[in-house]
Amino acid sequence: MNKGELRKLLLDKRNSISREEVLSASESIIREIDTLIKRNKSIVLLGFMPLGNEIDLRPLYKRILSGYYKNEFDIDITLGLPRVCGKEMRFFKVDSLDNLEKSKFGIMEPRLYSEEIIAKNAHVMVPLIGLNKDKRRLGFGGGFYDKYFGEHRDNTLYGLAYDFQMNIDFEVNEYDIAMDHIFMAKVG
Repeated sequence: MNKGELRKLLLDKRNSISREEVLSASESIIREIDTLIKRNKSIVLLGFMPLGNEIDLRPLYKRILSGYYKNEFDIDITLGLPRVCGKEMRFFKVDSLDNLEKSKFGIMEPRLYSEEIIAKNAHVMVPLIGLNKDKRRLGFGGGFYDKYFGEHRDNTLYGLAYDFQMNIDFEVNEYDIAMDHIFMAKVG
């Protein structure tokens, strides 16, 4: 099966899970990210806004932006989200989810006037459609994450996956980035 067929198959499966399953899986992964955050005194966390039934980290973002980690644990967190600028992806600091705008892809992104974050030593939550046994990511096919993190290698990448997105067999090319860690949640 080629990558295009695999994407369709996996997206159909992801789109078939219920909102309750998405929220339950997302909360399970948020608990793992919470543990990661609490192991640091200062952290740059780069995330993404969910599209369709992707893992939804918005409850975590709201907790971060409310000052919870700073007030309760004295942890300094910088939260960044991606924005597609022409043919490249860049990350921007987020101070409020109310300051996002919808992209041409239908994804909520930081406004262009936001402060840019050049990813270095960041903990990056990466959306995906599938992962092979070597933790290489199958994305939407635009190459935005592969290009960005091919150039910005000094970061820790966390693939956020449902169990059915794991160990997918697909032909890997040199640009398909590998995740350093996987946060996986079971559905169904």
